[in-house]
Amino acid sequence: MAACLSASAAPSYCVPADGVYCLGCAWRDGNCGDGECKGLHAEPQTRSRQRSWPMPQVPKLIITAGPERSGSTWLFNAVRLLYEDAQEPLDAYWITHLTDAALDARGCEREGTPAQQRPHVLVKTHGWSDDWARRRASHVLLTHRDLRGVVASYRRMGWAPDLKPAYIADHLRWHAIADRDVALEDIMAAPQRELDALAATLGLAEKVDTAAVLARLQALRAPARGPPDPVNKLWPRHLSAATLQRQAGGGPVAQAPASGADLKARFPEYFSLYGYD
Repeated sequence: MAACLSASAAPSYCVPADGVYCLGCAWRDGNCGDGECKGLHAEPQTRSRQRSWPMPQVPKLIITAGPERSGSTWLFNAVRLLYEDAQEPLDAYWITHLTDAALDARGCEREGTPAQQRPHVLVKTHGWSDDWARRRASHVLLTHRDLRGVVASYRRMGWAPDLKPAYIADHLRWHAIADRDVALEDIMAAPQRELDALAATLGLAEKVDTAAVLARLQALRAPARGPPDPVNKLWPRHLSAATLQRQAGGGPVAQAPASGADLKARFPEYFSLYGYD
């Protein structure tokens, strides 16, 4: 990522809401110029409100690590908006490859260092990494989906027409350490129930209005074109017509199953783990 510019010394990542921008950043136009910017992005009004909230006594590191097209962006935004509704400061990031150094740079101090008041940190990532200490995270949250739906979504997005073995291998390693693993099918069928369960997992059940949070989640929209929204991480065409219709109250829309009948034969452990027929 390009170096950031500011009137004062800037960190190695962007805080656009605080007036710090990457060279050539398009945040001023409502979108980030880097499709996978690893900086800190927050809506200016949210950032302003956050300054009046008390810092948490025990800052948490929360990892949302679902693989691509499995509902991981819903999970990331659900956590982000739950903490906002609870009025607990939280900084949210995308990190392609998780490392201890990347976490340190974002305010997650190493175990054994003196405690300081600082925001919670939320990280969205996909691939597995051996380069960070699992004990640093208070919660590792995961999503999964029927692989036939994943392939169909890949093709709708214009991505690779099939899954690589690393997709499954990385997912299974995250599953082995996950505190909660949520099915996209359950998110679609009963989003309020899943949001309630997530709030309970995070210890926020008594602090938030999950119905209000769900309404905000369902109102999120992706950019019409270009890179993803820097705050909500939604890509253009991120949400299918079926999802948009469901969110608008139109009920479920049947989707054609993905082709590739060999998925179950290629990845039997995944299908067995989740019981997909």
